Amino acid sequence: MAKSLSQMNMEENVKQSEGVQVSDDDVEIAVRMAVQMLDEGGLKMMADAIDQSDDPAMVIGQILAQMIGQLAEELQNEYDIDPRIFLAKNGWLDTILDYIEHELNYPENFSDQIYQEVLEIIKAAASTPDAPNNVMAENGDESEQIPVPSQPAQPQQPGMGQAPLPGMA
Repeated sequence: MAKSLSQMNMEENVKQSEGVQVSDDDVEIAVRMAVQMLDEGGLKMMADAIDQSDDPAMVIGQILAQMIGQLAEELQNEYDIDPRIFLAKNGWLDTILDYIEHELNYPENFSDQIYQEVLEIIKAAASTPDAPNNVMAENGDESEQIPVPSQPAQPQQPGMGQAPLPGMA
C-alpha cells in the first residue's frame, strides 16, 4: 500500500523526535503529571497487565501511548511544552519507564520491549490519514510537532477493562 507524502512526513517527524534534546524542566513537569496518574491507580493496572496478559509489553505500551496523547495535548495547550519531550533522549518515556521498572520491579529488558511498543503505536498513529490531536502546527510547520495517539484501542485482557487511568478522564 502506498503512503501519502504527509504520512511519510509524519513518520519522519517521529523518527526525528527520538533522541532530541529538550528542556529538563519540561520533562520534569510531564513526568510529575504522569507519576501522579500512575500513583492513582495506573501502576496497579500495569501490574495486573503484567500478571494477566499474554503480551504485557503491548498492553503497557498502549497505556503509555494513551498517556502521551493526553499529556501532549494538555502540556502544549496549557504550558506551551514541546511534545518532543516524550521521545527525547532522557525524556518522558525514558524516565517513566525507569519509574515503572523500579516501582513494579521488572527487568530492564522489559522496559526496552515497552519502549518499542510505544514507538510502534506512535508510528502507526502517524501513518493514519487523519493524525490525532492536531499534530500539525496551525501555521503549517510540521517540524515541531510529533504525532501522538489520543486513545489507542486497548485489547480486552482479563481484569483490563476499558476504563481510563485515574486522572485521565
